[in-house]
Amino acid sequence: MARYSRYGNLDSPLTEEGDVGFFRVNLRLRPDQLKAGELASSINGRMGIDGAWQPRKGVDQFGPVISSNAEVITLPFYLYADVSSTGIARASDKITMTLSAPDVATLTDATVAKISGITGITPDPNGNRVITIESATEVSITVTGLSGTVGGTATIGSPALDDDNVSTVHGSGLFSDPSSNNDEYIILATPLKAIWVKVSDETTGDIEYPSGVTISANCEVKQALNKVYIFRGGSTALEWDGDFTGTPAFTLVANGNYTQPVLYDASNNTAATNGVVTVTETGHGLSVGDTIVIVDGGSGSPPELTAGDRYTIATVADANTFTFFAQVEDFTSKTVKISKPVSVGLGFTHMPAPPWAIYHQRRLWMPFNYISSGSSGSPTITDREIRDEIIASDILDSDTYDQIENQFRIASGGADYVVALQPFAEDNLLVFLRNSIHLIQGISGDLEDTVVKEVTREVGCIARRSVKQVGNQVFFLSDNGIYSVDFGDLYNLRGSSLPISEAIDPLINRINPAYAMNAVAEYNDNRYYIAVPLDDSIDNNSILVFNFLNQGWESIDTIDQTGWNISNIIRAGSGGPNKLYAINSFGGVHILNERIDDSDVIVQSPGGTTSSYYIDSLMVTRQYTQGVMDRKRFNSYEIQAESTSSNASDAGVSLESENPDSSTTLLTFSQSLGAVVPVSEDVSIRGRFGNIRGYGAQLTIDPTQGRPRIRTIKVVSQLTDLAISSKQ
Repeated sequence: MARYSRYGNLDSPLTEEGDVGFFRVNLRLRPDQLKAGELASSINGRMGIDGAWQPRKGVDQFGPVISSNAEVITLPFYLYADVSSTGIARASDKITMTLSAPDVATLTDATVAKISGITGITPDPNGNRVITIESATEVSITVTGLSGTVGGTATIGSPALDDDNVSTVHGSGLFSDPSSNNDEYIILATPLKAIWVKVSDETTGDIEYPSGVTISANCEVKQALNKVYIFRGGSTALEWDGDFTGTPAFTLVANGNYTQPVLYDASNNTAATNGVVTVTETGHGLSVGDTIVIVDGGSGSPPELTAGDRYTIATVADANTFTFFAQVEDFTSKTVKISKPVSVGLGFTHMPAPPWAIYHQRRLWMPFNYISSGSSGSPTITDREIRDEIIASDILDSDTYDQIENQFRIASGGADYVVALQPFAEDNLLVFLRNSIHLIQGISGDLEDTVVKEVTREVGCIARRSVKQVGNQVFFLSDNGIYSVDFGDLYNLRGSSLPISEAIDPLINRINPAYAMNAVAEYNDNRYYIAVPLDDSIDNNSILVFNFLNQGWESIDTIDQTGWNISNIIRAGSGGPNKLYAINSFGGVHILNERIDDSDVIVQSPGGTTSSYYIDSLMVTRQYTQGVMDRKRFNSYEIQAESTSSNASDAGVSLESENPDSSTTLLTFSQSLGAVVPVSEDVSIRGRFGNIRGYGAQLTIDPTQGRPRIRTIKVVSQLTDLAISSKQ
């Protein structure tokens, strides 16, 4: 742009202001209060360590989608009494069934019902289908590719609940095969079976539930102790041993009344050679790693085992023989009385039907809300009506829980309840309650010497799955935003005075409080991702992204398409770089930040096909004011931009000025250059504003093709209308 070589005292020189990089978003302050490098808005964007802003990579559908020839069932659905047609006809792909008016009145438009009895056409139209109420006496279904002459008498009734048409996913989790270095699987818990999806090659298969077991509410899928558990709050948990051979199947965990340990006291049952003690007991039922207690060490010389000593089983040769190590002299054929540890006080209990659990220091930790009693296989689950207690399993024993030594009441009966547990350092466990945070120390061994400390009553956690540890910090969603806690000097845990979400407080205030508990977070690629339900959504429909390298919030990621939601985010890699997998409530699995083009490829409905949508991204700069409050005349702008190595780019540019307020659409990249920005090219885009007046102005960049990298922005203006009597 032209410049004068010198200016007089009364001249207003042109002043340049801009940003040479972009690093974070600040939505709380006014645009004119933002610092260099801060944006007023970033939608579906990323800010690299070089400061360039760019639309995020696309979401890609992964693995098979739960589907069938018939319509899949989603909640809610209706239970209809069977009604039969008095006539039936086909026109192209539509089958119209005539019924009596009272029968039609019992049905609901656009719902799934089971159709049976139709003959003469292909593909088979019978099964679960979405029905359409055409009139007071006519109901229709549509099936793609119909041919033949329709016949028979159609019956319309309740949708069938079978393996092929139930697609709601009530829980999901990751399973890493301990027998392989690379194999990882995403486990989906549907109503009638679990489905595994192999991360390395997208193959899939089924894991059956026990006979008569269905899942009809949200559950937790968790790997621990080389098993996969499905926790179903108030119902007996399921476990699977990770074996894919044969017909993989979950079984019920041990349940019902807990039987105190058997006393092993067979005559001449024990011998010792070179420190290895061998015990022979028919059908002992013990496993490697189990703890045993010497009840009576036997008599005779030399001295044998001492009563009260505890040992760990080293080997199990067969169902009748096990060994352990002890520093004793050799002996043969001694009668030694041995038992597993016996509980004191209230006794042992089996796993108490928890809604969820975490694994830490070789134990399962969980809320102690229920108790299991009665007969095994058909237990009685009793609600204890206590929500501030947790309980831990015995070490390496998910079936045994000591109700005295391994139980903790955190809030001492106050008006608070347990929301989440988080392992923290080697010997500590964070307990998040709704309105407070507590720390249990000393959990690496015997739990008799643990210490429970209150960290703070000023803040609590509202979403269990938002809790995520990153380095020495633990992030979580609270009523007032997203907080973090860290370990300071001498392991003194302290809460942050301000939420780290302070800069995006307007977005936090949009989280639907009735469903905030379903928020879910994950950490990957130096970023904390938290999926939340914004506005009136009941599902997680947006992802907030915090960039640790830039120490700021980077974007709000959205896909504004019907059917898109995020019930869980799972990090997996199968031996390669970890990626983020988003699970939909209907079973769709997608990879976030995967596609290098400018599209999201997603599945929006159960059993549906993939659809491609352009990534609708946007960046809005801070307001450029020259650092003074006087009115300016905005003269010109310059944008340094670059295309990716795989896509040409284009974007729209607009300017918004304040006082006087105006919005002006400027030239697009292609209009300014005469063509779109070619692949792998960087360009300097210049244009004029037409001397728009205002106190401040900000630019909006709206990409319309490709994923352009916006490296720098410059705005040129000069002071004007300096007289104090100037009016708008």
